[in-house]
Amino acid sequence: MRINTEPGRISALEAKSLAQWIAFAPFVFQASVVMRDRGLLAGIDAAGEAGIAAQQLADQAGLSLYGTRVLLDFGVDIGLVEESDGAYVLGKTGYFILNDDMTRVNMDFTRDVCYQALGALDESIQDGKPRGLAALGDWDNLYDGLTSLPGSASESWFSFDHFYSDRVFDEFLPVVFATPVKEILDIGGNTGRWAQRCLAHDPQVRVTIMDLPQQLAVARKNIAAAGYSDRFNEYPLDVLR
Repeated sequence: MRINTEPGRISALEAKSLAQWIAFAPFVFQASVVMRDRGLLAGIDAAGEAGIAAQQLADQAGLSLYGTRVLLDFGVDIGLVEESDGAYVLGKTGYFILNDDMTRVNMDFTRDVCYQALGALDESIQDGKPRGLAALGDWDNLYDGLTSLPGSASESWFSFDHFYSDRVFDEFLPVVFATPVKEILDIGGNTGRWAQRCLAHDPQVRVTIMDLPQQLAVARKNIAAAGYSDRFNEYPLDVLR
């Protein structure tokens, strides 16, 4: 998100308010994620325009009334929910936190892949090395460990990656196949999703993926499951070295 901070476009009061938002941004993020994942936003959404009381919401979510109120008060302050006479309704921002696919993918990626590692940002900038990567595993770079990411980090990484790559495949296919194509070299083919789309698009084309051995193993499995192994080749190589 780009915030317009050109001279004359933002007042001193607005700038100071934005500075406070930045200062408390980690709290905003964590509270929003908890309200989403604990079902508070969904419970408020289900109540519709009538709204829902804090106690009823706490009972639905299996949380204490105190904890629920802490989150609700914060949610009101940051615009996720609105309160009137003790009844809470979902705000516009809360709606997108709950229902928007892009927002969900971005939040999960930030929480599961980046959040803990960001604590080492200063050291990483100083040394020119991914010092925060140690939060996920002992690798030289993230791509070495993509197939070994712990817990939900793997799911969140690939959901993020696929969300932004898959949506352009339909636009790219006519461009790539505008003239006859016999072979395609897919550099950094990841899990083989683009390769599969190419193989499905043209029954004659052959695709070679150049990637790390561990990534090729995943791509090989996926392409075999799709029935395209006879037109698929591998070229193991670390393109970053």
